[in-house]
Amino acid sequence: MKHSVQMKEHRTDETSDGWKLPLIQYTSDETISTPVILCHGLAANKHSVDFGNFKDAEWKQYSLACYLSNHLNEQDNAYDVWVAQLRGRGNTPTFDPEKHPEKYHWTVDDYITKDIPAIIHYVQKWYSKNKSYHPKVYWIGKSMGGMIAYAYGETEEGFQNLKGVVTIGSPTAFEYWNTLIEILARMAPRNLSFHVNPSEFLESHPHIKERFMETAANKENVKDGLLEKYIEIGMNNNISSKVLNQFMIFYRHNDFCKYPQQPWLYDILGRIPILKQFISPYSYKRNLSRFKTPLLAIAGGNDNAAPPQDVQYASSHVGSQDVTYHNFSKKSGCKHDYGHFDLNMGVNVRDEVYDYIHKWLNNQEKVDISKTK
Repeated sequence: MKHSVQMKEHRTDETSDGWKLPLIQYTSDETISTPVILCHGLAANKHSVDFGNFKDAEWKQYSLACYLSNHLNEQDNAYDVWVAQLRGRGNTPTFDPEKHPEKYHWTVDDYITKDIPAIIHYVQKWYSKNKSYHPKVYWIGKSMGGMIAYAYGETEEGFQNLKGVVTIGSPTAFEYWNTLIEILARMAPRNLSFHVNPSEFLESHPHIKERFMETAANKENVKDGLLEKYIEIGMNNNISSKVLNQFMIFYRHNDFCKYPQQPWLYDILGRIPILKQFISPYSYKRNLSRFKTPLLAIAGGNDNAAPPQDVQYASSHVGSQDVTYHNFSKKSGCKHDYGHFDLNMGVNVRDEVYDYIHKWLNNQEKVDISKTK
């Protein structure tokens, strides 16, 4: 592995509601000029796709950003990697949750309609200024970070801006209830809206934390103590409880949808077939056919948060002509069945998951070159 990569910190222009989002760029003279944006999951920050500190041992071992930006030999590409953090994340978020609690009432839809456009537009603007062209981007999302890419990709703007999408443990069907979702339910009472720090919540509720750790990963596939460290640093950020509530809506209605205008009414009447069509919010799940970008959908064979069936649903319903689905399990040749946490922190994640992603990106680049000839 070469280590000529440089780390640069950026902030996007303001979203329509005033947030400036932190971005970390890993680049070098050897990287190809195709930006790859990495995005974390629901309760996480940058550490779910970029664990550790720049160039330390854990960063080299577990960071997907490290793998893609450093992976150089005669045959392979190294990529210009941008690690995105959605609103509320980063050491100094735009709005302090204690001073500006009114800014912490967002939903998943705000990630889709405000944060993703701000992130992609900033990267494209940087390219226009520094490299004199306006590229499409690859988006790699862990868990919710992949879900919002599906939703954004259903729009014309998404189709124009996305060159390819990789989702890692990103469900869209929500047919299987599990312990992790029960934990989310406890974090977010339905009648309140406030900011939540997942790390602090789990630390103050040791019994819930224990249950979380039992179901979040395949213990055989994760180094001892790593999950606890991840909870400490990778979930130490403030998010809106409305996001957690929206996930509960996904599971109650087996749908990936916009936040209802009247959630209580939707819960009551949304289960009545004759009324459902009149009260249901826009469904990202039912409009997956509008997503036409090349896709790699990754599942874990032992993933309790995003069961393989829920992940595969998206890959079989998108409108893309170029779709790959892969379940990382013993049946597919892996040393372990991957859990949700393992997909970015497993013992063999570099050789199994990251290598697979890297090869998919390389194949996309080869296809792109062949089209221009």
